[in-house]
Amino acid sequence: MFPDFFPDFVENYFFLHPMSEDAISAIKLKQQKMEKVSLLIGTFLVSLALSAQVSVGSIRGKVLDGDDDNNPMIGARVWVEAAGSQRIAVTDANGRFVIEALNPGVYNFYAKALMKDTVLITGVEVKGEGITTLDDISMFVSSEMIGVVIVKYERPLIPKEIQRIEITTDEIAHSPNIRNPKQLFVSMNSDIQMPEGTTDVIIRGSRPGDVIYYIDGVKCKDLNGIPGAAMRTMMGYTGGVPAKYGDTTGGVIALETKSYFDLYYAWKARQ
Repeated sequence: MFPDFFPDFVENYFFLHPMSEDAISAIKLKQQKMEKVSLLIGTFLVSLALSAQVSVGSIRGKVLDGDDDNNPMIGARVWVEAAGSQRIAVTDANGRFVIEALNPGVYNFYAKALMKDTVLITGVEVKGEGITTLDDISMFVSSEMIGVVIVKYERPLIPKEIQRIEITTDEIAHSPNIRNPKQLFVSMNSDIQMPEGTTDVIIRGSRPGDVIYYIDGVKCKDLNGIPGAAMRTMMGYTGGVPAKYGDTTGGVIALETKSYFDLYYAWKARQ
């Protein structure tokens, strides 16, 4: 009749002094509420721990005044929408900006300045531990006929950082090796090999077993067992490995998996 956390002497007391049915119902209702609160707290802590493991990226670029010989646009407001809120930055004296701590995914980017047409860049892709650098953004005097200038983001054909290999969601989806993450990664660069008959990835002549693997920020022994449909992006460091990955001479392969937020942002960017 009584909750498990009630001491024996309490039960004995109420045995000698019976309670009404309403009082017993109130005790049971309170216990149910406490269990629900405990469940919510546990769910929150788990989600917080998982979100902390996901590597974040950033967007940077430069805003120019197209009506003033493309001089830097100072004080322009730039932002992206993230998890129902906005991540905002303001351009500095050189017209530059950085929007940091963005979860990997696809975003719509906005730039707005006084008396200028708003610029919207759709489908900007951000990768874990990655820096997405936008082309220079030129803003012009506001026009009632235009209002918002819409530009579609295009990923650079030549990566700016030669020591890092990035594989996008689209490249993963269209790869014939989508069922084998290691083989998919090896197929992207001639400096990366996987000797026949083995599962060891060798980057630029490194020794077998020297490559370190990460899945959603968690160090793992291998990448096997990850469904191709669950892979969002892959990033490999063939040199200049960030300090957070530790000391290794073989390189790092970091894989990020998809979440429900990725599907939502991708859908919203296509609208």
